[in-house]
Amino acid sequence: MAYLDLCGTKFIYSKFELAHQIEWISGIIHTVREDMDNMFADKINSVYFHMFSDSFVMAEKERKVIENSAEKFLNFMLKIQYDILLNSERDIPTLSRAMIKRGEYYGMILSESQTTEKAFMNFSIVGGSTVVEMDESLKGLPMGVYIDDSITGELRLDKNRLIDVDGSPLKFVKPSQDSDFMRSVFSLDKGIEDWGKRLINFSDNNPEFKTKLIPWIDAILGRRRSIGKRQI
Repeated sequence: MAYLDLCGTKFIYSKFELAHQIEWISGIIHTVREDMDNMFADKINSVYFHMFSDSFVMAEKERKVIENSAEKFLNFMLKIQYDILLNSERDIPTLSRAMIKRGEYYGMILSESQTTEKAFMNFSIVGGSTVVEMDESLKGLPMGVYIDDSITGELRLDKNRLIDVDGSPLKFVKPSQDSDFMRSVFSLDKGIEDWGKRLINFSDNNPEFKTKLIPWIDAILGRRRSIGKRQI
């Protein structure tokens, strides 16, 4: 399973007009959908995908239909996390936290329309203990993609890409050095640092935004030996 939580949504809901909020979330959904089509291609129908509140959940419909699914989900989360931030930076820079873990969940979408009365009902719900566990595990952590220790053996990852999370079985995963989406924008380490400063300016120097962004940049640049949770 993969889980992605958008950060700072309460601030966005309280500060921006409704039309602006709709435009913002529509842009994020478009980014996610485009990356899904590119990443999963002919296997797109083998993936469950749900959005609820300010979070996304995705899972395999059946085990082993997608080859190396844990690795594919990991690469997808690294990609969309970066793309969401890149595509939103000049409007509402949007950070996120993501996690990959084995577990179970359910998702239901029920809808009914009655054209004669022009009535429409739509119910959507996501549940399961793993969703709750993932949400709780990510609270207080900075932006990043994290994996549960239990699936590290399924991933072909260089150990240099993994950073311990203090007091947790999670690992922070650094993007690979040859990731096309990172390399296409940044040719030097200093580039991402300058980008971070620009993002902070776009956020109006929001201190909450800084505490979630700066550790992510430091981790990518090799400045952190571990990731700590912020007290909430």
